[in-house]
Amino acid sequence: MYERPYTTDEIRERYPDKAETLLADPVHSWRAETGIELIHKEPTIEEQKRIWGNWNEMTGEMKKKSDGKSIEMFGVDNTSHNEEIFKHLNF
Repeated sequence: MYERPYTTDEIRERYPDKAETLLADPVHSWRAETGIELIHKEPTIEEQKRIWGNWNEMTGEMKKKSDGKSIEMFGVDNTSHNEEIFKHLNF
């Protein structure tokens, strides 16, 4: 079951010490604004696996929007980006 990323308000509530840093990041702010997952490098392998599993639970329309944003930001779609991240595991 898909779990939308935290909203801007939820990020501020849950991470008061680092909320502004997270929200200044284009990936995290886009996710918070749209409620759509976007594959990006996470600090742990567990979190990387979680967001990949979550991305796979999205609707086709959400994946299409996410892939468009991924290509804009990273030059590749989410599947390719996830493969690239796991190929270079530096956790």
